[in-house]
Amino acid sequence: MTWDRERFQIEVQQLAVLTPEYAEDVLVRLAHHSAAIEGNTLTLADTITLLVDERTPAAGTRVRELYEVANHREVMVRILQAVAGGEPISTSLVLQVHAALMDHLARDFGRFKSSDNVVTGASWKPAPPSQVPGLIHQWADQTEWQTANLDGPALMEAIAGAHIAFERIHPFSDGNGRTGRAVIALQTIRRFGFPAIVPVDQRSAYFAMLDAQDASGLATLLAGRLAVESERPGAVPV
Repeated sequence: MTWDRERFQIEVQQLAVLTPEYAEDVLVRLAHHSAAIEGNTLTLADTITLLVDERTPAAGTRVRELYEVANHREVMVRILQAVAGGEPISTSLVLQVHAALMDHLARDFGRFKSSDNVVTGASWKPAPPSQVPGLIHQWADQTEWQTANLDGPALMEAIAGAHIAFERIHPFSDGNGRTGRAVIALQTIRRFGFPAIVPVDQRSAYFAMLDAQDASGLATLLAGRLAVESERPGAVPV
């Protein structure tokens, strides 16, 4: 856990994209829900204890689960840096997000997979390692153009479609879902001023949409989450 709360708050305040209070609120919920979707057992209260109170939630908590949540601090700052600087979505940015998320969790953090992987229960096969760099480069170019130029329902459909495409490429040995959901947060903060966070209680529906390539359904889910988020204290539309 290389980032502490004080460093996070200083960085957020300097970037001035979100208020420190709202950024921490987003951090806690993004970290909890995105990690929980992948099976992390820390509760929302545990996540607050870890990220806000800076205390270990409970004796016996697996170190891996702590990193899966705590690494979101650096990821959140990297997202806000990209938004503040007008940085385009790129292969380099995706690799940096993955590196931050998977620090202390995977030996190949920040690097594409070197061997084939399988998504348990999926009806499709991820792209082979040899194709990943080219596919991600094309994906990043298209995703950046769509994020910058589309509006309304077309934008939401594009964000959903890009997320599905990213998960189908499955460019990393581990951490693909968390990286993809961090990109959704980046896209939506950039365009709306607040993120769309997929909640863990929608996990089954979310996975079904990914498997069926249901961009329309996922767009509806994300739009609903944006509507809910817009009502939170501190969420200021762009």
